Amino acid sequence: MDTQTSGFVRACSLDELKAKGRLVVHGRHPPILLVYDQGRVFALDNRCPHMGFPLERGSVADGILTCHWHHARFDLASGCTFDLWADDVPTCPVEVREPGEVWVKPVFGHADPAGHWRRRLQEGLAHSLDLVIAKAVRGQLAAGVPASEIIRQVALFGFRNRDGWGAGLTILTAFGNLLPELPEEETYLALFHGARRVAADCEGQPPRRGRTPLASQPDLAMLKRWLRHWTKVRHREAAERTLLTAIAGGTSPAALADLLVSAATDRVYADGGHLLDFINKACECLDLIGWEHASAVLPSVVGQLVSAQGAEEATAWRHPIDLVALCEQAAQEIRGLPVGVDGGEPWSEHARV
Repeated sequence: MDTQTSGFVRACSLDELKAKGRLVVHGRHPPILLVYDQGRVFALDNRCPHMGFPLERGSVADGILTCHWHHARFDLASGCTFDLWADDVPTCPVEVREPGEVWVKPVFGHADPAGHWRRRLQEGLAHSLDLVIAKAVRGQLAAGVPASEIIRQVALFGFRNRDGWGAGLTILTAFGNLLPELPEEETYLALFHGARRVAADCEGQPPRRGRTPLASQPDLAMLKRWLRHWTKVRHREAAERTLLTAIAGGTSPAALADLLVSAATDRVYADGGHLLDFINKACECLDLIGWEHASAVLPSVVGQLVSAQGAEEATAWRHPIDLVALCEQAAQEIRGLPVGVDGGEPWSEHARV
């Protein structure tokens, strides 16, 4: 390279490029692959976006560049891939100037990096492409996007594209809770693994069908009675509209949590305890992304809320000894115990044999 003007750098002569078909331009930037095909000149990053194989060793036919390592194929003009698992190849501006010289502008960046990688993250999540998700998360962090914002993007994708809470959302929320304690290099891994699990949960699943709140605004006590009733009779649509009505009425986060927990605990140890865990994680997720998203997040637990089986419905809990009755008696006794321990001494009776 030599003679730089307006950000462009002279790369080679057009005759030299025509004779060789392709050339690699080196400098203080990533290697640039120049290709002459069908009377046009193209400039792309020489590294295959899949695993970094040098694209100069690939083949060109009919405007398509093929990487010979994993057979990923790319449109020469745009760098866009025909194989989504490979991701797109970055391109850079190229000009042919008189007298027959090829100039390139060695810039692979984007005018709006945060916006670009936000869109790529949505595409990666939609197609469950780990490579695209990984690059999009890294790209957003490099562009200064807060980790909490990336959590919000992934979580809202999960709530829109899966009808119900999934393990991926639990993992994402757990990682979100850990972010303040993680070093910078592990923050990226936490975000990536949380995002890829959400994408895997949503792949092939029907999206959530949105429902609307009631046009009236009953008081909170009535809404609580209704939600417990609809849960008992397993009426999902009614339960969800009741919950959405409470959210639309400006109910506080604590009251919304109480609304759900009250309905969930009417059945003993419902769904083996998983239901309470999911409700808890949904509330933690809202603490991370903002309670203004309650109408998108909390309905995700309603399906399990109304379908969960309680221990009182299982014969093993009723025969030969009624364990439910024993649990209810113990719960009453616990409510009568004093809160806290005088003197500040830790309780260690459980350690005695």
